[in-house]
Amino acid sequence: MDIRLVLHFGVVAEELSFTRAAARLGVAQPWLSTRIRQLEAQLGVPLLLRSTRRVELTEEGRALLARARPLVEAAQGVDELAATLRGGSGRLRLGTPPYGAHIPVTNSLIEAFRRHWPSVSVELDIGWTPVLLERARQGVLDLAFTVAVAPPAGLEALALAQTTQELILAPGDPLLALPEIPPAALAGRKVAVFTRGLNPELSRALFEPVVEAGGTLVEIPDILDFRQMREGFGAELILALFGWVAPEAARQTGRVTRPLALAGGPLRLYLVRGQEMPRDPARHLWELASTQASAKA
Repeated sequence: MDIRLVLHFGVVAEELSFTRAAARLGVAQPWLSTRIRQLEAQLGVPLLLRSTRRVELTEEGRALLARARPLVEAAQGVDELAATLRGGSGRLRLGTPPYGAHIPVTNSLIEAFRRHWPSVSVELDIGWTPVLLERARQGVLDLAFTVAVAPPAGLEALALAQTTQELILAPGDPLLALPEIPPAALAGRKVAVFTRGLNPELSRALFEPVVEAGGTLVEIPDILDFRQMREGFGAELILALFGWVAPEAARQTGRVTRPLALAGGPLRLYLVRGQEMPRDPARHLWELASTQASAKA
């Protein structure tokens, strides 16, 4: 038996997609499909159930995958070693929001990736979620960290963490008596928020209830520049920030945090990628993130 047929089957079985498997192997999809049919003919059993929408493993396919997976992992290890011996090994184009340095899981993932694959150059592309999503759809980015209430459409998304929307209030503000602040409690108050154009969908989900309750939104272009805001931050103004960023903002401005009650549930951090299988460095980070996410579940 040609061991390469088994390796190719292992990749298809892991991806459950001929398109992604072909991209991962760097081969044409029709050629890969023919190779798998050759393996099935040699074994005399079907390994995959194919339809226009999905690929599934048969019982025989699951049994073969259990034996083939170590071969696939070994082949990947050889590829990585070969790249290291050549002295180079590619780059990872990773999108991250401007406040990414405040999100523990993004920092830990990037650090873990660099420890495992030190020869890969990690290029960070800083941007707000809508821009990062569009770049991921276009293939400009291999992967991107994005924040939303629900997974983005048209991309594969892996939920990594969640957070709250925090309100930063002056000491002594009556709202501090509430453990969680409902939008109705913000009637007649001014709430400083990020500019709507940076993320219209998220802005609508977070702050429309505040406006409907009678609150006034004040859009701040430099919402993350806490030092500049310290002096111009009026006592009547409430600052709205993600939970990852809020503690540092409160510390630098001498204020106190309270969560805003969100009707749509918590905000989630997603790692997203296009439907086509990305290059090896991106696949490595995705697998690392999947492992960490599974451990937390």
